[in-house]
Amino acid sequence: MAGWVERARNDGAAVFEARDSRGQRRDYAGAALAGGDLYVLISAPSPGLLSWARLNPIGALLLPLGAWLTAFAAVMLLSERLFIRWLDYLERVAAIYAKGRFSVRPIQAMNAPSEIRVMARTLDEMAEAITVRDRSLTDSLAEKDALMREIHHRVKNNLQIISSLLSMQQRAVADASAKAALGDTRQRISALALIYRTLYQSDDVRHADARVFLTELVGQLIASEAGRGPMVVSSVEADTLYVDPDKLAPLALWLVEAVSNAQKHAFAGRGGHLKVRFRVDGATSVLEVEDDGPACRPTTTWAWAGP
Repeated sequence: MAGWVERARNDGAAVFEARDSRGQRRDYAGAALAGGDLYVLISAPSPGLLSWARLNPIGALLLPLGAWLTAFAAVMLLSERLFIRWLDYLERVAAIYAKGRFSVRPIQAMNAPSEIRVMARTLDEMAEAITVRDRSLTDSLAEKDALMREIHHRVKNNLQIISSLLSMQQRAVADASAKAALGDTRQRISALALIYRTLYQSDDVRHADARVFLTELVGQLIASEAGRGPMVVSSVEADTLYVDPDKLAPLALWLVEAVSNAQKHAFAGRGGHLKVRFRVDGATSVLEVEDDGPACRPTTTWAWAGP
């Protein structure tokens, strides 16, 4: 205990641990009073290393841990209340937008914090911009389809006018070979006109169904010769295949040649039965024309590679 007065005089206070007259350990605290003329010293039993105050788990561990857990729960609850549930809401709205449904608007987020409102406003503006763009594209496509249908319709009308002029010229020609040549040309032009009629009547103005086209073309070719001789019965078995006009035109011209050949040579003066088959096998399509004319007449076949 010696020297505590000097420490108290120099430092203003002195704290130390020492044994008393009975040999027990005590904690001491001394301080100077009255300007250094009077000093006071107080003491208390030292708690020791194994005292309850030093080993108390509630004071040393559980209370700080409990305070940390309470603060963490408060932060999580606040985050859930202010941010996480709003982020989940915006995520659900974005998932709806990903499916192409832009009519949904994040209206509920208008009551959210300012940061969430900014994100919701951005999503809303994005959905509105996409809706306007889609509407513009849809209108443009509808206008384009209407123009394409009008073009196909006018081309078909022009080809029909040419076919009618050829028909008039055919009736005015006396030479049999010239009359037959004009008739063949008229049939080819009528076949091309049928392509454009099929296009503007179909759902997709850029492609036509080969099955529908072939059925109508065979009926048209047979009907054009119906009143000039014995009856010809036709049947068409065709698979569905959507093709563009560039590939449909040579198919039509070949079919006109095959059917005209059967009408001139197989059915002349007797009539008969005409069979047309169109099969699609992967990347290859096969068109066959068969008649039941006299002698051994092979089936005429046209193979077409590509869709």
